[in-house]
Amino acid sequence: MKREDIQPIYSQQRKSRQKTAKILIGFFVLAFLIAGGWLIYHQHQQKLLRMYPVKGVSITQSNGYIDFEELKNDGFSFVYLRASQGAMYSDDSFSSNFQRSQGSQLPIGVYHVFSFSSSVSDQFKNFSREVGYDTGSLPIAVSIQYYGDYNKSTLENDRVRDRIIKFVKLLRRYYKRPIMIWTNSEILGVLNIHVSRKYQVWLTDGRLGRPNADATFMSADDHSPVKMGNQTTLLPETVFNGSKQKWHRYLSANTNN
Repeated sequence: MKREDIQPIYSQQRKSRQKTAKILIGFFVLAFLIAGGWLIYHQHQQKLLRMYPVKGVSITQSNGYIDFEELKNDGFSFVYLRASQGAMYSDDSFSSNFQRSQGSQLPIGVYHVFSFSSSVSDQFKNFSREVGYDTGSLPIAVSIQYYGDYNKSTLENDRVRDRIIKFVKLLRRYYKRPIMIWTNSEILGVLNIHVSRKYQVWLTDGRLGRPNADATFMSADDHSPVKMGNQTTLLPETVFNGSKQKWHRYLSANTNN
């Protein structure tokens, strides 16, 4: 093979290696920037979370076995347990979670996930059948979130508001307890509920570090790592919107003792 035939082959290989090297360098730079950005965001979130000394978690059957004493030792101050959803579904772990939680001395709350497609009376029957009077000491929570094909554009606001108000009033009359509306700012605007001791708010989209005067609780991290013995479990973390002193006053005024 002549020399002039060999040189183009070496030249092509060199260009290919240079192109590969540039791609690899670009990949590592991008990965570094993403990792750095995540670290900065994580540190910022941790700084914001330190502004809220009272934190808790919400638990469902998908979280597996929960050691409530471990939660308490990890610094969590309250727990909410899912009891039911819609008209038919109940959480398989609710009863065992509730019974085991009682020895921890943690304030416990229970919640129902509201369904836009099920009747109000059937949802109330499902909740009351599942919990009986095991409602804990915190206000009963009702989780109201858009899902599937149910969203702002497909739901009639007036009808949704009437059904939800009817449901929370049924709970309020039957259990004679404060009700916690667990939702986002958009749905809360649709409901137009007057926030009071009877009807409180748990915001899923409250911005940490910003004024959220009407919110009692704010969702903070959907996947907060929590140590359970030798394992780490990811749990939805929530913060109380106030100081420890305010938390103690809140418990005195709102818990079912």
